[in-house]
Amino acid sequence: MKYIVIVPDGAADYPLEVLGNRTPLEVADTPYLDKLAKEGVLGRVKTVPPGFIPSSDVANLSLLGYEPEKYYAGRGPFEAANLGVPLEEEDLAFRCNLITESDGKLLDYSAGHISNKEAAILIDCLDKNLSSAKVKFYPGKSYRHLMVYKEGVSLGLDKLKYLPPHDIMGQSIEKHLPQGDNARSIAELTRKSKEILAGHEINKVRIDLGENPANMIWLWGCGKNPKMESFEDKFGMKGGVISAVDLIKGIGKIIKLRVIEVEGATGYYDTNYEGKARGALTALEEVDFVFVHIEATDEASHNQDLRMKITCMERIDKLVVGTILEGLPPGKDFRILVVPDHPTPISKRTHTDEPVPFLIYGKGIEKGAFSSFSEPEAQTSNLYFKKGSDLLKYFFQE
Repeated sequence: MKYIVIVPDGAADYPLEVLGNRTPLEVADTPYLDKLAKEGVLGRVKTVPPGFIPSSDVANLSLLGYEPEKYYAGRGPFEAANLGVPLEEEDLAFRCNLITESDGKLLDYSAGHISNKEAAILIDCLDKNLSSAKVKFYPGKSYRHLMVYKEGVSLGLDKLKYLPPHDIMGQSIEKHLPQGDNARSIAELTRKSKEILAGHEINKVRIDLGENPANMIWLWGCGKNPKMESFEDKFGMKGGVISAVDLIKGIGKIIKLRVIEVEGATGYYDTNYEGKARGALTALEEVDFVFVHIEATDEASHNQDLRMKITCMERIDKLVVGTILEGLPPGKDFRILVVPDHPTPISKRTHTDEPVPFLIYGKGIEKGAFSSFSEPEAQTSNLYFKKGSDLLKYFFQE
C-alpha cells in the first residue's frame, strides 16, 4: 500500500460575505478533490491541542502522527535541522524573520517576500555586525531565517512570550517585544538590527523600486533540540517529505523521513506545484509514505489575498492532486489524505485552532455520501478526531 498526505497549508477558512457566505474552499473550482470526496470519506480533525498556540509546527507534528504534548520543543530547532545547524543541549534556535518596520509598527512580516539572494546578503551583514560568542545568524529562504543563542536555556530565554510577526501586522513593535527576565537581550538584538539594515544598499534600492525594505528582524518561535523517534520506528514504514519551507523539511529530517528537493519550490504563490506531485510519484517508487506540503494558501491568507487563496487551491487541485491521481501506476493500492494543517482565515490574517476538514480516498475506504471537499460538507460527517495525531493512525488502518 502507498500512502500520500497532501497538506494545503492554512486552506481552511470562514464563510465570507463577499463570497455569498461561502468559504474559499467552497468557491474554488476543485474537480479532482470533489471527485475524491464523492468516492471517499470526509471528516474533521483538531490538529492544535488545548494550550498550544495554533501554528504550523504544532499542527504538522500532529498530522505526521506525533503528539505535540510529548514531542514539541519549539519551532526554531526544526528549521535548524534542515539548515544543518547543530544545537547543544542548552542552545536555543529562533526563527528570524526579515520584516518591514514603518513608524514604529510592523508593516510587513515578509519584507515584500524578499528574494533569497537579497536576504542572504542582509543576513550575512547582520551576522558580521551582531554576532557574538552567544549569538549567530544563519540564512534560510526569502524572509525566513535562523538565529541561534548559545546556552539560551540557562538564561531562561525559552520562557519568554514571543509572538509571530504575522499576528501583529500594523501594530506597535515596542509593545510586542518579548517580556520577562532577560528579555532585554532579545529586544536589543531586534532594535540594533534596524540600525544595521535600514541604511543598507539593498534596502535603498528596494525603496527606490517601491518595494518594502527588509529593515528589521523579528525573533520568535524559539526552542531547544527535540528528542523524537524516527517515523519508521513509529509506524513501520519508510517515507519522504516534500516542502519548500525549512520548518517542514526540518521536521522530516529529525524523524528521518527522506527530504525530497523540488526545483522551483518557493513557499509562495509561484511554487512548482506539479514538480511537487512528480517528486511524490518518484519517491513512492522506493518508499511507502510521502507527505506533500504546500505553503501558498497560507501565504495568501496572511496577505489577505482572497483571489490568490482561491487560485492557489485550484492549482493544488489540478497540479498536485490531479497529477498524482493520473500518475499513480494502474493496479497499485494506495490511499490519499488531503488535510489543511490549521485554518488561516482571510478575515483574521492569522492561524486559528478550530478543527479542519479532511478527505480520505483509496483502497479499503468505503464511499460516503459527500458531494465536495469543503468545511461545511465535512461538518456533516460523524468522523471526528479530537486528537490530531490519531488521524494518521486511522489513515494507516487496514
